[in-house]
Amino acid sequence: MAFLQTIPELRSPAEGVELLCLPEPRFKRAQLSLSMDMPLDSGRAARTLLAEVLTQGTDTLPSRLQITRTLQDLYGANCSLYADRSLESHRVTMNLGWVGDRFLPPEELVQPRLLGLARGLLDKPRRGANGSAYDVETLERERSSALKRIRERKDDRSSYAEERFLEQMCEGEPYGLLPWDSEAAIHALTADDLEAARLHLLQDAKITCIAVGPCDVDLVETWLKDWFGRRKAIPAQPEVVFRTPGALREFREELPMEQAQFHYGYRFEQPETHREHEALGLACSILGGGAHGRLFRVVREEKSLAYGIYAMLRSQKGLMTVSAGIDGEAYEEVRDEVEAQLKDLQENGPTEEEIQFALVNHLDRLRALADSGGRLANYHLREHWAGLHRTPAERAKMLQELKPGEIAEAARRFKADSVYLLAPSAKLVKV
Repeated sequence: MAFLQTIPELRSPAEGVELLCLPEPRFKRAQLSLSMDMPLDSGRAARTLLAEVLTQGTDTLPSRLQITRTLQDLYGANCSLYADRSLESHRVTMNLGWVGDRFLPPEELVQPRLLGLARGLLDKPRRGANGSAYDVETLERERSSALKRIRERKDDRSSYAEERFLEQMCEGEPYGLLPWDSEAAIHALTADDLEAARLHLLQDAKITCIAVGPCDVDLVETWLKDWFGRRKAIPAQPEVVFRTPGALREFREELPMEQAQFHYGYRFEQPETHREHEALGLACSILGGGAHGRLFRVVREEKSLAYGIYAMLRSQKGLMTVSAGIDGEAYEEVRDEVEAQLKDLQENGPTEEEIQFALVNHLDRLRALADSGGRLANYHLREHWAGLHRTPAERAKMLQELKPGEIAEAARRFKADSVYLLAPSAKLVKV
């Protein structure tokens, strides 16, 4: 299968709004994503809860059931809204999907009706009795659900360990903040707080949209102009914080559990060229991108020191992280072996076999973009935010041209910063 060579058209329909257009006819369903970015400020708790409350009803569809039925009437359209952290920003994301016109009965108009429903969620929420900004029962139900999820997150030891690792590695940086702020912040929110957050979001968020698949992009542009065309200049967005590591920091915490969770964090300076970007990704893959990676083959298969071990590149933040499930007593051996494998890659470079295995992994993912509108949309959003704008075909060509020395040079960019272990409580450690 050939690699895609298309790049989205960029339009600017309103102040602080960018629209990426890629109306690919090969897909059955159209995808539209709106990413609304704000600083990770004191309003993030309200925006997190707001996203849950808004999806429970509008002034014309005052219940979740009515919204669901309307989406079903629109031939199985979907509409979701959620909030999370993205780099140094707090992001509220709306995702829409619908069947393309050629698969519908003649004269059926799904896209304009879905766009109207989506705007209604943010513009015309269901109000409460006696002039209240939101229905009290709905607000309290969603608050309780949010607090329950926050309290139960420790039950997923792997995700919780990653959360705590990033909090401590990136302490003092927005990237280390929790997207919901805290239990106390969620608990203290009022309906008026949520309404202020909604108005602030609509006026001041940096909005990036992408439309992919069988959709009318002119209609999307008109919809955005009508919705946001009267906005004033938006505030500047926070800059990504990059730090140079000092001495290696080691953190340990304990919880009742059986398998320890290990994380090793490295920082790197941003590369200057597209080719250097690709070399970084390939270096990370060769180190620990899957079963083909050194860490999996050596730490897990040869030395049986981990249940699973993988490396991940957080390229826009300048982080490379290694995560593993291990026996707590093997912590020092795992830490030292990670350091040894990276040092060998930096000094001696990869073998030809390692390069080929990593290439297959990367190229397969690039080919698969042609099969999924959602994955293609996410790919081009990441490229846009990183300022790279590479087509899948361009990336595939560049990857296949990389030399072992370039990959070793990229690996030398990784500088050790922090190691974290979430270990079983002492009372569970076998004697």
